[in-house]
Amino acid sequence: MKDINDYEIHHDIEDEMSEHELIEIQIGTLNLPTGKIIVADPFFTLEQKPFIRTVAPNKYPVYAYMAKIDEMHHRIAYVKIKFQENDASKWILALTDDLTTEEMNDLDEGEFYGFPVESGLACFLDEETNNELVTKINTLLEKDPEANYYDAVLAKEFKEYSGKNEYSRVLGDWNDHHPNKDSENNAIMCASGWGDGYYPSYWGLNENDDTIELVLDFLINEFDEDNELES
Repeated sequence: MKDINDYEIHHDIEDEMSEHELIEIQIGTLNLPTGKIIVADPFFTLEQKPFIRTVAPNKYPVYAYMAKIDEMHHRIAYVKIKFQENDASKWILALTDDLTTEEMNDLDEGEFYGFPVESGLACFLDEETNNELVTKINTLLEKDPEANYYDAVLAKEFKEYSGKNEYSRVLGDWNDHHPNKDSENNAIMCASGWGDGYYPSYWGLNENDDTIELVLDFLINEFDEDNELES
C-alpha cells in the first residue's frame, strides 16, 4: 500500500505560467532556519502543517509574478521560492503529512490539496517562524481581544514595503514581516490573487529530483470577470 510520501501528483506549472503576461519581482528573502516550510493564510497558520518535503536551512529569494489585468491594474498570479538557480523540469503537488492515503486516492484528475485563504493574504514561513508569529498575534489579542493584527501591525508594513511599487496597489501587495524584530526569522506575505479561496503549491524539481523551487499558484486564470476590483 502506498505511503503518503510516495504520491507524486504532477502538474505542468511552466506551461500554465507561460499563458500569462507576467512580470517577475523579487519581493524579499525568506529565512528558513529549519527548512520546514508552511504556506498559509497568515491569520490561520496555527493548524497548518509544514510540507513533508524539506529544504536545507538557509535564506532564499522569493519572487512574485504579476499578471496584467489592465494598464493600471496587476494581480499576483504566482509566488515562488527559489532554492537553486537552475531551472525546474517537472512539478509535483506539495503535500503535508496530515493527509491520508485514502484522501489522496479520492482525488480526481485536476483536483488538489492546498490551503484556504480567508483574509485575502497568503504567506511563506518556516515552522520556527510560525511559532513566533502565533505568539505575537496571541499577545496582541490578550491585551485587546477586539484588536486586529492586520490593522494594528501589517497594514502599515504592507503600504511602506510595496505600496509605492508601480505594480502594487497603494495598500501594498507584498510584505516582509518579522514577528520578532530582533530575529532574522520572517514571513513573506502577499495578496492572494483575486482574494479568498483554496490554493495549491507545487515543488519544482530537476531530472534528479533535486528541489529547485516552490511555487504557490493563485489560479488567476480562473477569476470571475465580474469580480469587484480593489484599489
